[in-house]
Amino acid sequence: MKLVACRYAVVQFAPYRETGEFANAGVVLMCPETGFFDFKLQTRRTKRITDFFDELPRDFYVRAVKAMRDELLRMAKVVADAPSHGRADYLRQVFDSLIHPREAMVRFSAPRAVMTADPAIELNNQFDHHVDRAFATPEYVEQVMEKRIKALLGGLQLPAPFMPLRVGNDEFHARFQLVQEQDGVLTKIIKPFHLNQAETVGIYDHGDAWLQKIKRLRDRRLLPDAVLFAVKAPPQADAKRHAAYNEICSDLRQLDVQTVDENAERQIADFALD
Repeated sequence: MKLVACRYAVVQFAPYRETGEFANAGVVLMCPETGFFDFKLQTRRTKRITDFFDELPRDFYVRAVKAMRDELLRMAKVVADAPSHGRADYLRQVFDSLIHPREAMVRFSAPRAVMTADPAIELNNQFDHHVDRAFATPEYVEQVMEKRIKALLGGLQLPAPFMPLRVGNDEFHARFQLVQEQDGVLTKIIKPFHLNQAETVGIYDHGDAWLQKIKRLRDRRLLPDAVLFAVKAPPQADAKRHAAYNEICSDLRQLDVQTVDENAERQIADFALD
């Protein structure tokens, strides 16, 4: 299948010129060779963006994105009406004029290039990556959390290090990245635990999966007494997601698992040293 060269830019919502802070709000993509032009803006899952700029009313973002959408629709008409002679060069200039640096609440990143067999699919892929952050799976987030906890543990005088280990037996087991073992006996487990998914159902899905693992290991007496989950929580202002997080943590505590906030370094250190 033939690959074609596309150019794309990330749409950025930047309401404060003074700080330069921004949140990715969409992607615009053009293929000058074929005349493809399309865009995708974040109009559904807006809470992550409005939470970042929590002092702004939600309507502020909605109006700004609507204005950008209107501009992009006008640009789509310009692309559709492009002359056939010298079209590719003309469309490159159109794209450059669209994404030129501007002092506005909604702006564009520097342009990027990508080779693809299907520009429409590529647009969705870039949106998933840059806006919906599809790469940020619970496992990915927990790896980032793990590195920070490892650095904390590395500065402590511990009787034994915390290492990756498969915990369990041939009948049932689970892999933990931070397990302490002394004289062949498991003594402690620390698990980074991501419960800040964008949707409530994601919190329950990830939480329930680990609740089942812990329950089966506990029932088989394969876990040490000391197990701690360092939890990344959703914001308290999001009542539904925070309630789901609280429910999962409560269920963990019923299985004799300690839960602390991921940033509670003193509590994590005390647990490791105790």
